[in-house]
Amino acid sequence: MIRLIATDLDDTLLDANSDVTPRTLGALRRAMDAGAMISLSSGRMTEAMVPFAERLGVNAPMILYNGAMIYDHRTDETLFANAIPAETALAVARMIEDMGVYLQVYPGKGYYCNRRTEHTDRYEASIRVRCTELGVPVSRWMKGDMIKMLAIATPEIITDIQQKLRQAFPTGVNFMKSKAHYLEIVAEGVDKGKALRALAGRLGLSDDEVMAFGDGQNDASMLAAAGWGVAMENAVAECKAVARRIAPRNTEDGVAQVIEQLLNEGKFAKG
Repeated sequence: MIRLIATDLDDTLLDANSDVTPRTLGALRRAMDAGAMISLSSGRMTEAMVPFAERLGVNAPMILYNGAMIYDHRTDETLFANAIPAETALAVARMIEDMGVYLQVYPGKGYYCNRRTEHTDRYEASIRVRCTELGVPVSRWMKGDMIKMLAIATPEIITDIQQKLRQAFPTGVNFMKSKAHYLEIVAEGVDKGKALRALAGRLGLSDDEVMAFGDGQNDASMLAAAGWGVAMENAVAECKAVARRIAPRNTEDGVAQVIEQLLNEGKFAKG
């Protein structure tokens, strides 16, 4: 029986307009009424997650920043946080800037960039939280630990710099894609899978009682950790390789379709 559903947002739960459709909203609420707990799991920051959590009425803590934080919006309580140490974060930022790649950094509240570009505009339109423009390279501004960093470029550049950064920083940092043009950067040992297991442990659940939905490279660990790992049809190969089943595309209400089927089969149990 499934007692917890953890779902990614972008290109998984959300539609092409980065929104929740009425069908998906209805399926999640029916699952909660049937006894399931719902957790949102994303690379997004707290400020970009809470509006969705409140709108959906989710009833479990959320996984933020690709697993670097577990946060309960209902009590405003941070249950877990693991940031990139300041010295390492600064070295990574300088290398990215030296390669001429756009960078955003997240110290735990808000997010910051050097100067606004089309990358900033598209990102803001997606998460609906405004970036703070510094007017200087972020490496010159950074002074402390960073909960997350995000490099944005073309898919070809992101693939190239991911390889170069992994070679330059074989320990201390985790580099993973959430989209073809997004390189997510968090502390070593941080990923959605570890965070999901930690959350399940706090809730007293086994892997077999947990379902997870995802599409990106950063979701693969979460799908592998869940007893019921579900990759979207639009997911990358890494997700599909570890998934227990494949859902229709996010633009086809894929998450809702799977939940509706499992509701009809009576697969959910009260926590």
